[in-house]
Amino acid sequence: MPIREKRKEQRRKNPPERRDLRRLRCDDCRKDFPDVPALVAHLPCKASHQLVRLGFWDFIAGIARNGGPSAGETEKLRIIVLASVSDDAYRLACSDHLFAPHRFVGAEENLRAYRLAWLAGLFSLIRPTEINLDSLTRIDSEQISRIAETFIRVPDGPQRKIVGQFFALPVRLEEIGKTGRGPKKPISDKTRTAFVQTDGMRGQRRANAMTTLGADYWLPLTALQAYQADDVGFSRDLHKLKSRIRRKTKKARKSSSTTE
Repeated sequence: MPIREKRKEQRRKNPPERRDLRRLRCDDCRKDFPDVPALVAHLPCKASHQLVRLGFWDFIAGIARNGGPSAGETEKLRIIVLASVSDDAYRLACSDHLFAPHRFVGAEENLRAYRLAWLAGLFSLIRPTEINLDSLTRIDSEQISRIAETFIRVPDGPQRKIVGQFFALPVRLEEIGKTGRGPKKPISDKTRTAFVQTDGMRGQRRANAMTTLGADYWLPLTALQAYQADDVGFSRDLHKLKSRIRRKTKKARKSSSTTE
């Protein structure tokens, strides 16, 4: 193809922008303005707050839908939370009348109340069935304030773990920031429902299985008879048996490694 024809083809595929470059454009609503005073009079754009709110909601909803944040999403949310509960964010919220401090309370208590309000709002997006802003209990308020204080105090690594715990629904609110654990794969709704439905029957099923296998730990009783006589003691005995099996397997592995 001749060079001239190639240029025509490129122009047809990528037409030049017909907007007057001397006009100014709002980055939020994409509206053009003839001069700087007109753009300044337009700001702050009403669409900016809506876009930020909807964008953050979509971001949180996407993480919750995927079962937890990825490494990049964890770092982004860590930065957002850290910046949003900082002293500068508190001052901006007060100056923009987004948060009304109490007149007869000290600055530290007002900062603590602001962090509680912001983090409770975040939890209401992530855990709507657990956190309700209209009826926030005193215990939940204390736990959320503790999480905020812990999040600010710890370094980056534990902060990422705490962000992962936000979306780990099996980790209760009082456990966030304390244990430092975050399950790699959260429990699915199907598994959780099955666990609830089989509550009270799991011990009997294990007793039946161990009776069929001929377990002689409860002689002269069978495993099922031991369970029917004392279900709590039966569960305790099962825990002891598991500990013994683990110790035996560890000793067997050590002995095999030494012989080799």
